[in-house]
Amino acid sequence: PISYEGQSDTACFDNALEFLTQGGYSLAHAMMMLIPEAWAGNKLMDQDRKAFYEYHAALMEPWDGPAAVAFTDGRQIGATLDRNGLRPARYIVTDDDRVIMASEAGVLPVPEERIVKKWRLQPGRMLLIDLEKGRIVSDEEIKSEIATRHPYKSWLANT
Repeated sequence: PISYEGQSDTACFDNALEFLTQGGYSLAHAMMMLIPEAWAGNKLMDQDRKAFYEYHAALMEPWDGPAAVAFTDGRQIGATLDRNGLRPARYIVTDDDRVIMASEAGVLPVPEERIVKKWRLQPGRMLLIDLEKGRIVSDEEIKSEIATRHPYKSWLANT
């Protein structure tokens, strides 16, 4: 088993994430499986992304939180907020390429003139920093790339 009786929810989550990434899923893909967006009944969601979530919903139940989860594999570092969005996760990006995220603003003293972006994680969204490429990857880019990597719509149509 990948989780054991008596483990905390966090320990079980860590074990599931490690299991998925050791099994070949990318870190972002595994996080999308474990903490999906609110996709069912969402008429505005891209159909490829919706098919991704529907396909993976047959494989595992989502971790619905409430949770703001930070994660890393040494090459990427990120955070995601569960689809209910009950945990605050605010972040800033500075002009010297620092990203600071916390449950509230102002946890570290950063002069306002150094801040190039202030934002917050929104329900079901992901912040991903690719350390090898030295850039922040948008939620849309991450999820579009992963959702179109395999033909999830046709796989679902054949079930």
